[in-house]
Amino acid sequence: MTVIEYYLRALEELAAGSRTPPEGISLTEEDPMARAAQLQTQIQAIGICEFVRRCAAQDGQTLPQEAYDSFREEDLMATLAALAQASEAPAEEAPAAEADPCEPPKIDEPDGPRSAYEVLLDCCCLDEKLLYYFIDVLKREAEEEFQKLALVTARKAFSRADFLYWLATEQDRADRDELICVTVMDACFDRLAAEGEKELIAALLCGDKTTFELFRCEAPELRHLPAATYEWYEKNYLRRYYPIRYMLKFNGVRFPKEGQQ
Repeated sequence: MTVIEYYLRALEELAAGSRTPPEGISLTEEDPMARAAQLQTQIQAIGICEFVRRCAAQDGQTLPQEAYDSFREEDLMATLAALAQASEAPAEEAPAAEADPCEPPKIDEPDGPRSAYEVLLDCCCLDEKLLYYFIDVLKREAEEEFQKLALVTARKAFSRADFLYWLATEQDRADRDELICVTVMDACFDRLAAEGEKELIAALLCGDKTTFELFRCEAPELRHLPAATYEWYEKNYLRRYYPIRYMLKFNGVRFPKEGQQ
């Protein structure tokens, strides 16, 4: 197993909660986005090779020194493409035909407490380069690359349309408070985007409490909404996949139901 393969596997297991952080890595956050940022900061501090070395030691394994010597931290897009092409997953696992554009895609939910879509998102959010690659693939509508990425991270083949439909309709599966929060906050972000407030959007999507509380006092959408506390925002927006969904939308990714969000 190469350093890159071990690295991606460790990220997947940490995202799924099936792996205890290795020595020197402390994950105290419960929210997937916050945990991803916390993990990425610590990996950057010790380096990918050292992170993999510690994970291997945790598993009672030792990768040969040549594996570390040959490792180069390059553009993850090229790395993932090479890794996906080397995958032993049979080609027939990928959908053979595109869904009828006149009907909503069928969401294929696997067995287990977390769907493959959630695994894909959690894994991509754990690594900054992987997240940029993920956004780029969706923006370019690169179906083959998306399915390879799904196989590498979630170990399951599904189409880009299925995934985007699931993410676009997340609020349809929400309770009333969450639906109100999503509707209001998405409207806020749309207004800020139109005003060119990129830094403010980034700070809010990252969950900065001070920024939100200052914004809440001035935003016409929130000023007269007593329920719009930071706790309300954190529970109903930040802890879900709405920040990454808006990030995708802001970067030009087209959703099947984008006009209805």
